[in-house]
Amino acid sequence: MKEPRVVLHYGRVSLPLPAGFFPRVDLLVAKPQHLPPSEDGHIGRRIARPAGALPLSRLGRRGDRVAIAVSDVTRYSATEKILPFLLRETDAAGIPRGRVTLFVARGTHRAMTDAEVREAIGPEIDSGIRVEQSDPDGDLATLGTTSRGTNVLVSRRLMEHDRIVLTGTISFHYFAGFGGGRKALVPGCAGRETAHQTHFRIFRTDGPGKHPMARPGILAGNPVHEDIIEAVSMASPTFLVNTLLTPGKRLFDLVAGHWQKAHEEGCARYAKHFRVRIAKRCPLVIASAGGFPKDINLIQSHKALDNAFLATDPGGVLILLAECPDGFGSPHFFPWFRHKDPDVLERELRANYQIYGQTAHAVLTKTRACRVILVSSLPPEDVETMGMTPAPTLPDAIRAAKRFLGELPVPLVIPDAGYVLPDPVG
Repeated sequence: MKEPRVVLHYGRVSLPLPAGFFPRVDLLVAKPQHLPPSEDGHIGRRIARPAGALPLSRLGRRGDRVAIAVSDVTRYSATEKILPFLLRETDAAGIPRGRVTLFVARGTHRAMTDAEVREAIGPEIDSGIRVEQSDPDGDLATLGTTSRGTNVLVSRRLMEHDRIVLTGTISFHYFAGFGGGRKALVPGCAGRETAHQTHFRIFRTDGPGKHPMARPGILAGNPVHEDIIEAVSMASPTFLVNTLLTPGKRLFDLVAGHWQKAHEEGCARYAKHFRVRIAKRCPLVIASAGGFPKDINLIQSHKALDNAFLATDPGGVLILLAECPDGFGSPHFFPWFRHKDPDVLERELRANYQIYGQTAHAVLTKTRACRVILVSSLPPEDVETMGMTPAPTLPDAIRAAKRFLGELPVPLVIPDAGYVLPDPVG
């Protein structure tokens, strides 16, 4: 029997599944995404005929100042493709380019370099617009308090604008349900305190553990999502444009219009392609985070780990390929692994919450439930501290899996685990 040809992305390169290990594999991939005949035509039509809102050209006025929140380096959103169409709308409203500011919504991530900003924004960076990066510890405006008690702090410079436009890309998020939409503002352009408080809603209020609705693919009843929605409504965004991208970073759809209605419509479309039913969990899963920027650091790669974990048998083996050229992604992540027990770590977080402590808790919970083998550029001793088994190459990882399992079962291979959400039947 001819061995299957499977390619997995790792950073900026592609790695074939090594020959000689498996007579066959099971593949878990998204449902087909059909590219529009004309990408520019599709973007133009969606923005000109928005959902739940008038076109941006009719919402802005000549004297307005417009802030456009755009994604940072940790997530590719095709900003350079949609920005020319948004600027045509502000041009049509009579708003000079000098009154338009792009805010890199970096949340609590590191600041981008000038080269990264230029690459993300594209040629329009030289069209007379202003560019700033949000700062979670900078000058913040207080907008109010949500019903759950979150103090809503947002960039004062952004709030000084008359119109706020949100951009981004829709994907699954491991506890906010979906990325994109409202997250461009909170936590994208919010204060650190606000980011911490909205993320803290992941925990139950009636006892220990994670809230059962704070999970990927869920919006209704998700306390994290609902708290963010309430916070963002205080800023009254004017318009939204969110892309839907293939794992190859091609635009296959786009939503535009009201910041909440259009986003929810886009989430439903995204889920139809990337939520995939599986008959059962598997004893061996081999997953790629999807390459750069999905695996830019461990914090971002965890989203793929979370998806692949849903397909892994308790006590099974999960091999994850994630290069992590930027290391962990935050200096506030790794120190949490001084706690070896997830319950102890949760108690510490409830007493002194930090966003990346939450990510550490999520990682630790998974490494206690199954054997995680990580192929990355991280120091092996640090991988072991996180409860995972380091492997320098994919063949080494497969050999380690055989040692743990005794023999190699037919693996479930997920080439784009940063996109695909396994949905077990049982």
